[in-house]
Amino acid sequence: MVAALAKVRIRGIYATALTKLLMDKGHSIVQPSEKIASRFNIGIDNSPSDVTVKDKDDGDGVVVIGFPSEAREIYNDIVSAIPYTFRSISQVELHSIYLARVEKNTGDTCIVDTGDFKTELTPCREKPGDKVIVGVAKTALYPGEKISVTRSFRLLGKLVALIHGMQKVTFSEHIRDPGLKARLTALAVSRLMGGNLGVHFRSSARFAEPSEILGEIEFLLNEYKRVMSKASEADAPLKLYRGELVGVIGFTSLSKNILDDIRGTVTPTIRGHHSLRSMGLGDIVEAMEHCIVNGCSGDSVSRCIWEYVLVRLAESGVIHIRHVKPTGEALDLTPGRIHRIERSVEGVRVIIKRIISGSGLYDGIGVERKPGDLDYMVVEPGKPYIVHNYYRDTTWLGSYINVNTPPELSVNIVKYHDLLVDVAVAPGREPIVLDRDELEKTFSAGLIDPQLYEYALKTLEEIARDPARYLYNP
Repeated sequence: MVAALAKVRIRGIYATALTKLLMDKGHSIVQPSEKIASRFNIGIDNSPSDVTVKDKDDGDGVVVIGFPSEAREIYNDIVSAIPYTFRSISQVELHSIYLARVEKNTGDTCIVDTGDFKTELTPCREKPGDKVIVGVAKTALYPGEKISVTRSFRLLGKLVALIHGMQKVTFSEHIRDPGLKARLTALAVSRLMGGNLGVHFRSSARFAEPSEILGEIEFLLNEYKRVMSKASEADAPLKLYRGELVGVIGFTSLSKNILDDIRGTVTPTIRGHHSLRSMGLGDIVEAMEHCIVNGCSGDSVSRCIWEYVLVRLAESGVIHIRHVKPTGEALDLTPGRIHRIERSVEGVRVIIKRIISGSGLYDGIGVERKPGDLDYMVVEPGKPYIVHNYYRDTTWLGSYINVNTPPELSVNIVKYHDLLVDVAVAPGREPIVLDRDELEKTFSAGLIDPQLYEYALKTLEEIARDPARYLYNP
């Protein structure tokens, strides 16, 4: 038996590449933008989606969210086709509903056990052993994150969500028309007036007929009655209702190169399209690709925009440095200024001079870090490392060779995805490999894919053969 295909809504800077990928897998694209509909010669299907794929807030990947089986299928289809990713998927569904058992009361807060996880509920006046219905308001995607629950649980449909304990009407940010809001509110009030339920209209409601909306409200009301009846009869802990699966896929520079290739099978695409767009150069990318459409060489245009980035980097006052970790955390390191840009037959080296402001210890180097120390940070586009060379006046203190994905450069920023392992080199000492255990732990947790793990190990092995060749002396 062939599994039903998912209906997917795709938004953001990766839309063309992911539309191509998911259509090739047999999925249906709904609510496409006009550009996507034209580019793929598909009709406008405004039926509600099972799954939404949209940009992460930082533009460095996508969030996959939707009904659990369909969302997992879309998530798996993307990560299986696009290697070299950071990734995470929720083990507990967002907005899932549980009958929890109170384990402990500490005043206004209880520790509750849902069977799948334990967490805090506030406010809480129940006694240990009591049962309480909760909904997952915030799920966990990374180790150490806490799951938040609320008494105002919601039952999700494709068009609306019914919300227990919230007697008001709310709307998706995509529903803006005052007239439409008034009509939708009237529908909700006609069916829910006087109850203990509110309604949230999801973005797909703007395309639906009134009869469809009323039909879904009726269905969810029956589901609500079923949930409440089951909760009154059952023992806790127990999962009462499914929510939405959430997956996050972080695209590294290596991933984005593959996405560039996929997009290039659909429409003219410069090298670095997705990297540059993720760093705010979308207008320039669009202009350059317009040149390709009008007959310019794709290779020439790609070289031109790369030269433009280097020129702007050289002219920039402050260079920002974004260090992206597999846990989704992005660290902004102390910024610097361009010290030198070197060109050779082997490629380009960008040397950024940073002034250290904090104190402490250079881990693995064994030297105290002092304010005023200098870091000559060497960035080589296309190479899987960044080298930090620390000096005090003219005395070399030591260097870190950081293993990462090839850095992405824009007009005033350097960004890279950290692969956790470093090689520390110091005067009179043998080189030391740092944080190999962190790489192993992160891979075991599923936060980096096998290709990226092997890439990190291969890079580490290559650097360890001759660390001295990576160092820089100003």
